[in-house]
Parts: sequence; C-alpha cells; structure tokens
Amino acid sequence: MLSAFPISVFRPTAQSSFRFFLAVSLGFLVDGYTAQAFAQTAEPGLSLMDNALGEGGAESPLRVSIAQEASYKVEKPDGVVKNRSSVQLEYSKYFLDNFFVQFNGNSTVYLKKDHRHEAEGTDTNITQAYIQSSFGQTSFRAGIQTLPWGESILAPITDEVSPRDNRELFNFNLEELRRGQPMLVLDQYSQLGRWSVFWVTDPTFNKNPKKGTAYSFDPFTYRDKIEGDRGTEYGASWRMNFESSDITFMAASLLDNDYALRMNGDGTVTRVRERISLAGVSFTQAIGSFVIRGEGALKSSKPFNNAAMQIVKKDAVDTYLGVDYKYSPSLTFGVEGLNQHIASWHNEVQGLPRDRQSLMLSMTKLLMNDDLSVTVQHIHGRPYISNLTMLTTSLKWDDHVTLGMNVIFPNAFDQRSGLWNVRDQKQLAFKVQYQF
Repeated sequence: MLSAFPISVFRPTAQSSFRFFLAVSLGFLVDGYTAQAFAQTAEPGLSLMDNALGEGGAESPLRVSIAQEASYKVEKPDGVVKNRSSVQLEYSKYFLDNFFVQFNGNSTVYLKKDHRHEAEGTDTNITQAYIQSSFGQTSFRAGIQTLPWGESILAPITDEVSPRDNRELFNFNLEELRRGQPMLVLDQYSQLGRWSVFWVTDPTFNKNPKKGTAYSFDPFTYRDKIEGDRGTEYGASWRMNFESSDITFMAASLLDNDYALRMNGDGTVTRVRERISLAGVSFTQAIGSFVIRGEGALKSSKPFNNAAMQIVKKDAVDTYLGVDYKYSPSLTFGVEGLNQHIASWHNEVQGLPRDRQSLMLSMTKLLMNDDLSVTVQHIHGRPYISNLTMLTTSLKWDDHVTLGMNVIFPNAFDQRSGLWNVRDQKQLAFKVQYQF
C-alpha cells in the first residue's frame, strides 16, 4: 500500500520547507559526487548510471540548475514584477537491477521588488519524489508524482489529475505548472495496449495568487475550515499505439482542482471540496508533415456559482483540437482551438457563458544550429474578447548556460474577460540559467 511509504517526509511545512530543501540538496550533492567517484573505479569511462543500465548514460544521477529571473512592466504604472533566484534538483538513479528512484524539486527566493517578496518570501515545490519498479509486464510508481493526461496549454481538458500552480499568470509550461501529490500508479503492458490505474491518497488543489501579489484580485474573506469531500482520487486509462498515431481513453473520480465557493450569512466565504467524475479521450495522428492532436472530456457534477454565490452543479463538456505543421526541420507552425461548454446552462450560472472558446496561433523557428529557439504565440479568447501575444526566446550559450528573453502583451476589450484586470501587465522578462 502507498501508505507504507514515508510520503510525509517529502511534504515539509511552509516554515521548514526552505531548510528542508537545502538539506535534501546537500544529501543529493554528496551522493552524486560519491556516485561519480564509484563509477570511475567501477569501470573506466563509464558512470554509475552506465553500469546500472549497461549502456551510455548521464555522467551523474544528479542535475542542478541555478537560475536568476527578472521582468519589468513597461506600461504605466511601470516597475519590476519579477526579481528572483532559484535552484532546481533533478535526481534519478537505478539500484537493485530493476528499481529506480526519481526526485525533482525546486526552491525559489523572491528578492526585493518581486511581486511575491512580501506575500511569500520563499517557495519550495516538489513535483517528483517516487520509487519505480517493474516485474514482467507490470510496473508501479509510488510517491509524489504528476500524471499528465493532456497536452492543451489553453485549459485543462483531460489533464485534470494533477492540479496546477497558477500563481504566475503568464506561465504556460505544463511541466512547471503541474503540482505533485502522493500517488500510486500501476501500468500493465500487453499486445492490446497499456492499461494504467492510479490512486491519489491525499489530493492537493490548484495554487492561486496570494493577496498582495500582482495577479491577486480576490475580494473574499475565507473561513479557515475547508468543508466537503475528504476522500481519495482514483481512475484508469487505456492507451493504444499504432504506427503513426495513438489513442487514450480515461475515466476518473476526482476532487475538482479548484475549491468550490459558498457565501455565508456573515459575508465570509467557505471553500468546499467537491467531487467530479471525468470521462475522456485523447489522440495523436501524424500525417506527413502534420501532427493532429485532440482531446475531449465530460466532467459530471462540476461546481459553479449562482447569483447568491451558492454552489450549483452542472455537467461540462470540453473539447480541444490542435494541428502542427513542420514546414522545415527548423520551422513549425501551429494552431489550437478549444471550446468549454456548460450543459443545461441558464442565467443562474454567474460569471461564465454557456460556451467559451480560445484559439491559439503559434510559430517556432530554430536558428544557430538549433541553439536559438524563437516562438511567437497569439491567444484569442471569446465571447468576452481578449488577446494575449507572447514572444519567447531561448539561447543555449554553451553546455551549461541558457539565456532567455520573453515579451508579454495582454489586452482585453470586455470587463468580464479573465485578462481584464491584467490588461496593463505588458512585460519584458529575462532569465539566466546555469546547469551542471
């Protein structure tokens, strides 16, 4: 059982998280250097991972990334938005022939003038801390992990198992957005495809901007007690791969990743854990220079709010379709669209229309022997019209240093749009990362 694993050691309290992460970092650094020394004595020219796998591998089971980020809001009132330093540890190691351990975590210090400096100060996030093994055609993973069920960056369609960190509004990197949670996953491989089941013992929820930060516009005062379903999450999927395509069917009983909100008589708001059911399908199809991706999901009993800010439940049907066209080895165009539909919608559902659509156009160009990547994305939202245009660049300076520069340009034309409150957050952002 998953409860037999000491999962709690990977979930430090807010007060001790930064010291905990430093301790883990030191332990992995020592183990990484020990592994390298052992590898040199075990077999010249091979690392410990090489000896464990019997083939070429990484020089060390440990990878460390140190980064400095800064961004500046150029529209009045202008000023610094980001000023932060972070360290990320990625550790993977085989042992006892068929066991594997994986760790991925990062810790961030929000420096002076960063919009999260006063509200948070530091933050530690562990997305992976699990052990994996396989016996015959069956494998299992137990520990803190994420479970990606979808690829849409516009909104989670089938990707509802892992909650997301939404504290940075313009971050669309799904690997950074997904939050880890204690989970047991079993995979069974056969000629009929891969069957997978999961069980989340202690579900976590989306992290939203804290009061006092640049993207917090929450006017409510919340009661400390969180009510609702205290159960676990569980589900299953079946995936079949073909020569140039794959298809996955999935079903799950989940807690909605956002707390449902209920207004009380004294003006305070109670957060409620509400259970939803998900049934979905996703597919990928390659046709020549084109790759077509699709997702669809029925989410039953999803909570919404009425005019009195009481909880009403409706079924939701979300669909997504994306097409990538590889014009050349260094130039790719993409278009993605989604629709989020509320079944049996009527005027009592507040703040959301019956249907919401998003359309994204993108282009990625590789230059300088693929060391420089330039991506332009434009996202258009309806029926409450909004636009978001982003330029993302990444330059691999050498084997250790990567430089990044981003331009963010949001705009909104309707007060009901999700971008209305941040329509002036036009930013220029920079990142320097050193990895070893």
